[in-house]
Amino acid sequence: METKQKSRWQRFKEWWTIDHVVDLCVDALLLIWEVVSSPILIVVRIIRHFIGDWFVGGLKRIVKGIVHWFARKREYRKAHGHGILRTYWWLILLSPFIFFILFIFLAIITGVSQDLSTMIELLIRGCDSLQPGAEQYWCNIS
Repeated sequence: METKQKSRWQRFKEWWTIDHVVDLCVDALLLIWEVVSSPILIVVRIIRHFIGDWFVGGLKRIVKGIVHWFARKREYRKAHGHGILRTYWWLILLSPFIFFILFIFLAIITGVSQDLSTMIELLIRGCDSLQPGAEQYWCNIS
Protein backbone atom coordinates (compact mmCIF):
# COMPACT_ATOMS: atom_id res chain seq x y z
CA MET A 1 0.00 0.00 0.00
CA GLU A 2 2.79 2.42 0.87
CA THR A 3 4.58 1.82 -2.43
CA LYS A 4 1.36 2.52 -4.32
CA GLN A 5 0.96 5.86 -2.54
CA LYS A 6 4.61 6.64 -3.01
CA SER A 7 4.42 5.94 -6.72
CA ARG A 8 1.33 8.16 -6.99
CA TRP A 9 3.19 10.89 -5.13
CA GLN A 10 6.22 10.46 -7.39
CA ARG A 11 4.02 10.64 -10.48
CA PHE A 12 2.33 13.76 -9.07
CA LYS A 13 5.72 15.39 -8.38
CA GLU A 14 6.98 14.49 -11.87
CA TRP A 15 3.87 16.03 -13.44
CA TRP A 16 4.63 19.44 -11.88
CA THR A 17 7.09 20.59 -14.53
CA ILE A 18 7.48 24.17 -15.73
CA ASP A 19 5.40 23.38 -18.83
CA HIS A 20 2.49 21.96 -16.85
CA VAL A 21 2.50 24.82 -14.34
CA VAL A 22 2.52 27.42 -17.15
CA ASP A 23 -0.32 25.57 -18.93
CA LEU A 24 -2.34 25.46 -15.71
CA CYS A 25 -1.76 29.15 -14.92
CA VAL A 26 -2.61 30.37 -18.43
CA ASP A 27 -5.75 28.20 -18.57
CA ALA A 28 -6.85 29.45 -15.13
CA LEU A 29 -6.31 33.09 -16.08
CA LEU A 30 -8.23 32.65 -19.34
CA LEU A 31 -11.07 30.93 -17.47
CA ILE A 32 -11.23 33.76 -14.92
CA TRP A 33 -11.19 36.31 -17.76
CA GLU A 34 -14.09 34.53 -19.47
CA VAL A 35 -16.13 34.34 -16.26
CA VAL A 36 -15.55 38.03 -15.48
CA SER A 37 -16.46 39.17 -18.99
CA SER A 38 -19.44 36.85 -19.45
CA PRO A 39 -21.71 39.12 -21.55
CA ILE A 40 -19.59 38.56 -24.63
CA LEU A 41 -21.16 38.97 -28.03
CA ILE A 42 -21.95 35.91 -30.12
CA VAL A 43 -19.65 37.07 -32.91
CA VAL A 44 -16.75 37.36 -30.50
CA ARG A 45 -17.47 33.86 -29.18
CA ILE A 46 -17.43 32.46 -32.71
CA ILE A 47 -14.16 34.23 -33.50
CA ARG A 48 -12.71 33.02 -30.20
CA HIS A 49 -13.76 29.48 -31.01
CA PHE A 50 -11.88 29.48 -34.32
CA ILE A 51 -8.87 31.54 -33.24
CA GLY A 52 -8.82 30.44 -29.59
CA ASP A 53 -6.57 27.43 -30.00
CA TRP A 54 -4.08 29.42 -32.04
CA PHE A 55 -4.06 32.29 -29.52
CA VAL A 56 -3.85 30.11 -26.42
CA GLY A 57 -1.15 27.96 -28.02
CA GLY A 58 0.87 31.04 -28.94
CA LEU A 59 0.44 32.57 -25.49
CA LYS A 60 1.54 29.35 -23.82
CA ARG A 61 4.51 29.05 -26.19
CA ILE A 62 5.66 32.60 -25.36
CA VAL A 63 5.29 32.16 -21.59
CA LYS A 64 7.00 28.75 -21.69
CA GLY A 65 9.85 30.24 -23.71
CA ILE A 66 10.37 33.02 -21.18
CA VAL A 67 10.21 30.63 -18.22
CA HIS A 68 12.62 28.16 -19.84
CA TRP A 69 14.99 31.02 -20.72
CA PHE A 70 15.09 32.10 -17.07
CA ALA A 71 15.60 28.48 -15.97
CA ARG A 72 18.54 28.07 -18.40
CA LYS A 73 20.04 31.41 -17.34
CA ARG A 74 19.78 30.39 -13.68
CA GLU A 75 21.57 27.09 -14.33
CA TYR A 76 24.31 28.90 -16.28
CA ARG A 77 24.61 31.58 -13.59
CA LYS A 78 24.90 28.98 -10.81
CA ALA A 79 27.39 26.85 -12.77
CA HIS A 80 29.70 29.81 -13.45
CA GLY A 81 29.25 31.56 -10.11
CA HIS A 82 27.83 34.76 -11.60
CA GLY A 83 25.64 37.10 -9.60
CA ILE A 84 22.16 38.28 -10.53
CA LEU A 85 23.33 41.75 -11.56
CA ARG A 86 26.03 40.35 -13.82
CA THR A 87 23.54 38.05 -15.53
CA TYR A 88 20.49 40.31 -15.84
CA TRP A 89 21.98 43.83 -15.99
CA TRP A 90 20.53 44.58 -19.42
CA LEU A 91 17.10 43.30 -18.39
CA ILE A 92 17.17 45.54 -15.32
CA LEU A 93 18.05 48.56 -17.49
CA LEU A 94 15.33 47.78 -20.05
CA SER A 95 12.59 47.02 -17.51
CA PRO A 96 11.09 50.57 -17.46
CA PHE A 97 10.73 50.47 -21.25
CA ILE A 98 9.24 46.96 -21.11
CA PHE A 99 6.71 48.05 -18.48
CA PHE A 100 5.86 51.15 -20.53
CA ILE A 101 5.22 49.04 -23.65
CA LEU A 102 3.07 46.63 -21.63
CA PHE A 103 1.14 49.58 -20.19
CA ILE A 104 0.48 51.02 -23.65
CA PHE A 105 -0.60 47.59 -24.92
CA LEU A 106 -2.97 47.18 -21.95
CA ALA A 107 -4.40 50.67 -22.54
CA ILE A 108 -5.07 49.88 -26.21
CA ILE A 109 -6.71 46.56 -25.35
CA THR A 110 -8.87 48.26 -22.70
CA GLY A 111 -9.95 50.99 -25.12
CA VAL A 112 -10.87 48.49 -27.81
CA SER A 113 -12.78 46.28 -25.37
CA GLN A 114 -14.86 49.23 -24.10
CA ASP A 115 -16.05 50.13 -27.62
CA LEU A 116 -16.17 46.61 -29.03
CA SER A 117 -19.97 46.45 -29.29
CA THR A 118 -20.11 49.78 -31.15
CA MET A 119 -17.28 48.73 -33.44
CA ILE A 120 -19.00 45.45 -34.32
CA GLU A 121 -22.32 47.26 -34.90
CA LEU A 122 -20.60 49.68 -37.27
CA LEU A 123 -18.91 46.82 -39.09
CA ILE A 124 -22.10 44.78 -39.46
CA ARG A 125 -24.76 47.46 -40.10
CA GLY A 126 -22.69 50.26 -41.51
CA CYS A 127 -22.57 53.95 -40.66
CA ASP A 128 -26.11 54.81 -41.76
CA SER A 129 -27.70 52.68 -39.02
CA LEU A 130 -26.60 54.93 -36.16
CA GLN A 131 -29.18 57.08 -34.39
CA PRO A 132 -29.24 60.78 -35.30
CA GLY A 133 -27.08 62.71 -32.91
CA ALA A 134 -25.17 59.60 -31.88
CA GLU A 135 -21.44 59.61 -31.97
CA GLN A 136 -20.04 59.06 -35.44
CA TYR A 137 -16.80 57.24 -34.96
CA TRP A 138 -14.60 56.71 -37.98
CA CYS A 139 -17.51 56.62 -40.44
CA ASN A 140 -18.07 60.37 -40.66
CA ILE A 141 -15.96 60.97 -43.74
CA SER A 142 -16.89 64.24 -45.39
